[in-house]
Parts: sequence; structure tokens; C-alpha cells
Amino acid sequence: MALRDLLRPSVPVTPPIITETHDLITELPKSFTINTYQINKIKLDVRQAAEKITKQIAKRNLLLEQRDAEIIKSATAAQMLELNEKVQRLLQLTSDFARQQAKSRIEEIVTSALSVVFGKDYKFQLSLEVRANRPEVDYWLESEGIVTQLKPPDYDRGGGVADVVSLALRLAVAELAEVRGPLLLDEVGKHLSAEYAPNVAYFLKEYSQKFGRQMILITHNEALAEIGDISIGVSQTNGKSVVKVI
Repeated sequence: MALRDLLRPSVPVTPPIITETHDLITELPKSFTINTYQINKIKLDVRQAAEKITKQIAKRNLLLEQRDAEIIKSATAAQMLELNEKVQRLLQLTSDFARQQAKSRIEEIVTSALSVVFGKDYKFQLSLEVRANRPEVDYWLESEGIVTQLKPPDYDRGGGVADVVSLALRLAVAELAEVRGPLLLDEVGKHLSAEYAPNVAYFLKEYSQKFGRQMILITHNEALAEIGDISIGVSQTNGKSVVKVI
């Protein structure tokens, strides 16, 4: 027998793997048939799931915005309450006559600030009351014949009015308490609309010149930056702070 006859198999061999794979491929369409209705149902489910996720994301974003607004409101409340305590301490340390003088001066400064900034006929008033054997002060604002009590902070009238009242009260307290040296003001009027920023700048400029008071402002507002005799801009380039006169 020749060598090639010994090496040639007498029975053709079909590998089991190939046979099984062939059988699986033959049977696959029968067991995994998906009709048009099922495909459309899957597409609909996916679309509805995507819409539901989009709505949830929108709801989350709204909640985040509301949370941020409440944080700003809370910060404003803390600032106004702190300032209110300073005004009350100032009034407690003065005699009745001096108290009335301080009251009139505070009303004048705040009224002037509101009128300059908003261009309306505002009138700011303080009422001094004795509660629990200690003098306390209430804030009142008259505008267009309507008198409203301002409870620090003034939520109902928005951050703009509260910002101007807060700024003017700080200036008044600094003057009456005879605070020496320059005043450092950080982000003045940050809750005001952009249209009122030039008016705030004008008020601060006039106040500084009238009382000979140097002011140092930290601000992102161009209108406020332009009123300074010297304006210094700080920017960041490639991770480094760049300081220049503008």
C-alpha cells in the first residue's frame, strides 16, 4: 500500500464544530424572528424613556436654579441683618437728641441714594421704638404714595432696592461713626439690573467728592470700574495673574 493511501482517511470527516454551527445558523431565523410591530414597540419605549429622562433633567436644573436663588437670598438676609444690628448699636450709644440727628442723616443719605439710582420719588424713613427696654429701629420706604415696611432683608421688593439700601446704610453708619480711612466695598450692587449700574457709579462718585472719602471698589461691572481715578484690571493668562492699569 502506498504511503499516500495510509495518510488518506477512508471516511470523510466533518468537524463537529462546523456541523453544529451550520445547524445553529439554520435554526436561528426560526427562534429569533422579530416582526415590525416589535421593532416599533422597542423604538417607542426608547423614545418614551428618553423623553422621561429629559423631563427629569429639566426638573433637576430648575431645582438647582431655585436652590441657587435661595442661597443668594439667604446671603443677602445675613448681610442685612448684620447691618441692621450695627445701626441699632449706633442708635443705642447716642442720646435722644443725637439719636434724632443720626436718624435724620441716615434717612437723607438712603433717600438720596434710592432717588439717584432709580430716578423715582423715594423717601426712606426710620422709626425708633423701645422694645424690651432697648431702642430698636424699623425701616420704611415711601414710593408713589405707598408706604411699605422693609424688614431686613427686603424680599418683596427684590434684591435691587435691598442692595441700594444696604450700600447707603453702610455709608451713613461709616460717616456717623466717624470711621477713618478709605472705604473698601466689594461687589457693590451685584443684584442690580445693568441699567442702574451707571447711576450707582454716579452716586458713589458724588458721595466720595462731597465727603472727601476715598473708596476702593472690587467689581466686575465696567460702569463702576470707569468712575475710579485709577482703575486696575486683574486677569488670568496661562494660570498666571496679569495686573494692568485700565
